Parts: sequence; structure tokens; C-alpha cells
Amino acid sequence: MNIDIVVVLVYFAFLIAIGWMFRSFSTSTSDYFRGGGKMLWWMVGATAFMTQFSAWTFTGAAGKAFTDGFAVVILFLANAFGYFLNWAYFAPKFRQLRVVTAIEAIQKRFGRTSEQFFTWGSMPDSTISAGVWLNGLAIFVAAVFNIPMETTIIATGIVILIMSVTGGSWAVVASDFVQMLVIMAVTITCAIAAYYHGGGLTNIVDNFHGNFMVGSDLNYMSIFVLWIVFIFVKQFGVMNNSLNAYRYLCAKDSENASKAAGLACILMIVGPVIWFLPPWYVNAFMPDFALAYTSMGDKAGDAAYLAFVQEVMPAGMVGLLMAAMFAATMSSMDSGLNRNAGIFIRNFYLPVIRKEKASEKELMFASRVATVAMGGIIISIGLFINSLKGLSLFDIVLNIGALIGFPMLIPVLLGMWVRTTGSNFLISNFSGMFFLFLSVV
Repeated sequence: MNIDIVVVLVYFAFLIAIGWMFRSFSTSTSDYFRGGGKMLWWMVGATAFMTQFSAWTFTGAAGKAFTDGFAVVILFLANAFGYFLNWAYFAPKFRQLRVVTAIEAIQKRFGRTSEQFFTWGSMPDSTISAGVWLNGLAIFVAAVFNIPMETTIIATGIVILIMSVTGGSWAVVASDFVQMLVIMAVTITCAIAAYYHGGGLTNIVDNFHGNFMVGSDLNYMSIFVLWIVFIFVKQFGVMNNSLNAYRYLCAKDSENASKAAGLACILMIVGPVIWFLPPWYVNAFMPDFALAYTSMGDKAGDAAYLAFVQEVMPAGMVGLLMAAMFAATMSSMDSGLNRNAGIFIRNFYLPVIRKEKASEKELMFASRVATVAMGGIIISIGLFINSLKGLSLFDIVLNIGALIGFPMLIPVLLGMWVRTTGSNFLISNFSGMFFLFLSVV
């Protein structure tokens, strides 16, 4: 058994152990889904940052960085802009909602009809995204260990599921901070190696094959500028609406929520250059690397980061990179597991099925069952996405955000300022914006 496999197995054991260690911290659904609202800013900030960071960053996004250079960094700077506004205004407001799930805030603001509409309307976005992230992780694992991607998706999904079910949000948030340190240590080391072997950033840019700033397939600069504007507008809405308030519901108070957003903003500004320096190096000095990954078909470009680690870094580093991939994916999949399970239990099972009569013991049991069910759905989605041979991970993530996420965020963003609304305000606004979007498409 080589050293890389040993490193990954040890990390598997670490994830499961964290869940087991925190099994007694969740005595209520508030503890299970938001840590009882008792977490400090550095834990919340790490989680907020990690929810926007997944194995996709090292596969789909790295593949885009390999082909188009700096352009992909714009996506992450837009995230940083969203977190900056979180810090400046929205994060404290979100913490003051004092709810267990974000959908409960929608119910208090707009009524039961809107609650049920957004309960069933919000879950597909995060569930599908979690499947994409799991598929991105499987690309790396399959390429490194020559294991079928289907097997990888199932096995890794089960490991992540075990940790989430046993430990709840306390295990996830506590591990997110440790995982953030693992990811930053691995990526900073790789970035330093790329900088050194590439003769500096300037030399890497000078040897980049194609237009480093805007990519090689751009016909009009005005289109690129317009794309940047819309990406920033989209991420402003994505990061600053009541539907995504869940990031800060677990904070101890408003001050801790604001500090957490500031930490996430700083990390999102510094991170992209560190993450994408290795793919830029691969484009400049290893442009034909994809020939070694023909088994991945059209997705071979997504292995640019892996190619760098295998060719440039010392033995054992691939295993550490895989540990970082698991760290990123596990933290991101929390949105598709605990968050969706919380929405199902608190906003459908409790008010609709049990008519507000369920005990906390019953709700805790139902929460774990719902988490397992969500895990099975995510694994199934990951397997389905793997069968889509003609669409890259980068395109899948952007399409999901545009077709599902963006129309839903507009009414819950406007609702933070529009005080006089009817009970169907969210539904009517969402429907109008959705059909307007479809007409433009």
C-alpha cells in the first residue's frame, strides 16, 4: 500500500472520529442544525468560507484556470465582494433572526404558503451542487488511484455522511476550521513550488499559452466586462439574502457573525491566486499533460492541479492533496445534508406532518433519518452527473446557479427592504423573475 493511500485512509478515520467525538453535543434540533447559536467567529468564518470552497475548485475551476488564466479568479473575487457586504451590513442582521433554519425566517416574514414554496424550492439547488462537488472529488480520486468514479462517489459519500449524521453541525463546523488549515497548508506549499519552479509569476504569465487575462476564446472585450458585472451582481444576491442566512445562524452573537464574514472575505481575496498558480504553471510548462489522463475523456483538463502535484511535488503530497479535497467536499456537502435535513424537519415535518406536536427526541431521530436520505440523494446525483459526458464541471456549476439559484434569491433579497407585502409576495416575485429569465435565455 503506497503512502498516498495511507494518508487518505488516515484522513477517513479522522472524519469519522470527529463525528463520534461530537455525538453528544446535539441534544436538540437547534444544536444539530446550527450548534445552538453558540459558536465563535473563527469557527463560523471558516465554515462560511468553506461553503464556497469545494473539490470543484481543484478540478473544474482549476481546469478553467489552465485554459483561460486569470478569468476564473473573477468568480472568487465576486464571492469576496459578497462576504464584504456580509461584514458591512448583512451578517449581523442574519444572526438577529434567531431561528434554526433560514426558511423559518421566511415563514415569519411572509407566512406559511411562502414557507412551503421555498422549502421545496430551495433544496434542489444545494442538493444538486453537493452532487457536483462529490463528482469533482471523484475525478481526483479516480485519476490518482485508478478506481472507477462510480465506486469513488459512493464510498466517499458514505464517509462524509457518517460524520455528518453522528456529529451534526458541531462536528462539521469544528472540523471545518481544521480542514481550512489543511487546505491552506497544502495549497500554499504547492503555490510556492509553482512560483519557484516557474521562475516567478511574471515568467509563468509570459509563458502562458493563450491570453492570460481574459482567456483564449473571447471575441469581444465588452462581453467579458459585462460578464464581470453580472457575476458581481449575482454573487451580491447569492451571498446577501435571507435564504442564505444559515451561514451566520450558528454565531454566538451579531459581533461574532460580522467578524466571521470579515474572515471569509479576507480568505476569499487571498485564496484564488494561491489556488490557481499551479494550473497556470501547468499551462505554461506542461501544456500536453492531458495526454496522461485520456481515461477521463473530455474531463482530462480538470486534472491540471493533480498533474502538477504528481510531477513537481514530493512523494506523499498527492495523499495530502486528496485529504484537502475530502476536507473541501465534506464542508461543502454540509449544505446539502444538514441544511436540507433541517429545512425538511423544521419547515415541513414539524409544522405539516406533526402539527407542532413532536418532541425534541422524535425530531432528533427524524433529523438523522432525513440526513441519511439526503446523503443518498446526493450520491445518486453525483452518479448521474458523472454520466454527463459532454458537459464540464465548470459549466454544470454555472448552469445550476443561473437556472435554479438566481431566480430564487431575488424575492428573498427584496423582502429584506420591502416592508409591506402579501403572503404570496415571494411566490409572485420568484415566478415573475423566473419566467423573465427563461424568456431572455
